[in-house]
Amino acid sequence: MNSEEIAKLAGVSRSTVSRVVNGYTNVPPETKERVEQIIREYGYIPNTSARNLAGKPSNVIGLFFVEYGVLEENIIHSSPFYSEFLANSIDRLKKQDCQLVVSIINRIEDFDMVETAFINKTMAGCILMGDIVPNSVLEKLGKLGCPTILVNQRSSIDYPYIFLMNTENYKGAYQAVQLLVNHGHKRIAHITGSVEKTSIKERFEGYRDCLLHNQIPVNESYIYYSHIHRAESGYQAVLKMMADNKGNEPTAIFAANDLLAFGAMRGLKELGLKIPQDISIIGYDNAELSQYMSPPLTTVQVSVEKIARMTVDSLLLVIRKKEAIPVYSQLKEFTLMERGSVAPVKTPG
Repeated sequence: MNSEEIAKLAGVSRSTVSRVVNGYTNVPPETKERVEQIIREYGYIPNTSARNLAGKPSNVIGLFFVEYGVLEENIIHSSPFYSEFLANSIDRLKKQDCQLVVSIINRIEDFDMVETAFINKTMAGCILMGDIVPNSVLEKLGKLGCPTILVNQRSSIDYPYIFLMNTENYKGAYQAVQLLVNHGHKRIAHITGSVEKTSIKERFEGYRDCLLHNQIPVNESYIYYSHIHRAESGYQAVLKMMADNKGNEPTAIFAANDLLAFGAMRGLKELGLKIPQDISIIGYDNAELSQYMSPPLTTVQVSVEKIARMTVDSLLLVIRKKEAIPVYSQLKEFTLMERGSVAPVKTPG
């Protein structure tokens, strides 16, 4: 597929296709949309973009945070992991003489801007993180030849130009729950998110397997799911958890991230429960605020600076074609930060 064939399909001249590809404004909106739609459908990579991939890329990288259906809140501000990843990505790209453009995707339709930015040469590649990116989107980006890295999204992928960057989740969760078991806890609850997402799924599996390996049954009434990984979700989960398990309340909670843990701590205190005397709690991510909670939150630390650096460096290697990178990469390092929110299980009497 070349620009002449695209022009025929769109019913326009070859020069019009060139103006659309190069981002000129003197093209009627309906014509521009028709040409871009055909480009997306046929996976056409303009020669200019091909030259970019061959060694003269744009110096702009796109970072897109995906969270469907949440329009009233800026997820970059509300998520310590996202905001820290953003700050470290900017620093790393500045050292590489590159720039970062950032946007939030709340609807499937918003992915069109990712494709258009690459087609128009305003972006050389992108990083996607947050909610699951549909296969249809990844297939289009792959056909366009847009280098894309998914962060903590999936465990496998099979599209050209699409790569994975993950952190260690299973072992971190396993060790967190094992710490609770070592303190005598058997009624251990889990506040989690959508297990479609690899990082959340692996943390759930670490929780589940640690219980089973210690001959502790997995009690479904102790597992609470939330699509939105916010403090409010942790707060609501705790209130429901304690009401649902009256007389058999959990003695410890493992939250899939620190935000959920923060909300859970507030809920526990409103219910008159003391942490850790009455109930222990562990989070994940080691958000900066975790050490200043009352009591300081025990959590699993993964270096956001390192995952941002690995992500940026890998993407630039692909764009500049200096060398190939593995389709799947993982930062395996983590640290269990033991603080004041965990104590031995409270014995009756």
